[in-house]
Amino acid sequence: MSIDNKFIIKKLQKLDDFYAVFSPLTRMPYVACDEETFDDQIYIFSSEASCKEFVKTLNEQQVPAALLKIPQAQGPGFFGSLYSLDVNMVVFHDDTGDSRLAVEELVKQPDMEKIHSAKIPIMNPQLTLTMIYFVQELRRPVKHDMARLRELEEEMVANLVKAHFILGIETVNDEENTDPEKVTMKNIRIPFMKSKDGDIFHPIYSDFSEFRKYAGPKAKDMRMSNLTLKQLPQFLIKDSKGFVVNPAGVNLVLTVEQLKQILKDFP
Repeated sequence: MSIDNKFIIKKLQKLDDFYAVFSPLTRMPYVACDEETFDDQIYIFSSEASCKEFVKTLNEQQVPAALLKIPQAQGPGFFGSLYSLDVNMVVFHDDTGDSRLAVEELVKQPDMEKIHSAKIPIMNPQLTLTMIYFVQELRRPVKHDMARLRELEEEMVANLVKAHFILGIETVNDEENTDPEKVTMKNIRIPFMKSKDGDIFHPIYSDFSEFRKYAGPKAKDMRMSNLTLKQLPQFLIKDSKGFVVNPAGVNLVLTVEQLKQILKDFP
């Protein structure tokens, strides 16, 4: 870490609050890829006025954005969560201008070996990042560059295929068994949610924090099953239209037809 960055980080840590740019499209920090360094970065500000001006500029470019005030006490948790998004850079704006701070300079990286060996997905950084980029572009109120949108979708799908997901289940007769190879539809209830049109979808989660975020107090009463994309179809109930990935976050709809096509393209 450079001397300048140590000084900037101390300034950041002395703030009572700071302001982050969020995306209402993903309900997560707004992420951008730097055109020169290719860093995946977020933006924070020392003052509310500066953050508002940045948000205004994004909105004028038809990029929906909002600001979120973050108390200093929540700073370590906020920066730590960036590892789950595969974000590696924080652009910090204060009265001296912009400073580029690596996430690892702000908070220690978690034990990735322990995370990867967990029985359920604790983090899915690459999947989460590619979903963020796709959804941020897909839901912009503009005429899309379809070639760019397809490129983002292909990157996301490639990670969907490789990922494991959490399916929250309510067990009926077997309280402990959540092994997807052994659990049957006879002894479990599959939670579902309804769209505005009344269509049924099952919520699934890329990581534990997304599961807890959506399930809330009900999380303690549910079992978690670790499933691959190929295992998802066996848990569809009658009349279900598909799945929703991270309903409290990116809220990405994955219909039965889309799932079938992905599994056909990636056998």
